[in-house]
Amino acid sequence: MSDTIDNWMVPGREQLVAACRGLPHDDHPMLEAAGELAQLHVLRERTPGFEMAKLDRRRVQLIRSIDRWMTLATPVPGGGRPNSETVGGMVDRLAQLIAQACAPLAAAPDSVFHDVWSQVVDLAERYQDLVDALQAGTREVPDGV
Repeated sequence: MSDTIDNWMVPGREQLVAACRGLPHDDHPMLEAAGELAQLHVLRERTPGFEMAKLDRRRVQLIRSIDRWMTLATPVPGGGRPNSETVGGMVDRLAQLIAQACAPLAAAPDSVFHDVWSQVVDLAERYQDLVDALQAGTREVPDGV
């Protein structure tokens, strides 16, 4: 990971969705983690239950690393409205939806694919709203990092 200023900019929703889809992206800790989260969700679909714990431990590590990075990259909260989940948790849910839409649902009827992709778009917009509010200091995320 390089120490350029770009690594301190919070990725927008388009960059995040692209990283979860496995598309090339700039070297950025959040995008790297998001891409790996999506890969882990794809693996979960093919992994026996007794082997899930290892994948889930890695997911928790990635979620926490995103949350720690966001703590460093955004202003100290100043009494903003609390959000119900952390950015890392939201990125994990987005990665799961994208993995679902791009792998198993690729051959599904258009209506099913469209429904899941609508959820992706909605969650990506909520991610962007949360990131914008965190950067403005008008929202806070729960402690849990």
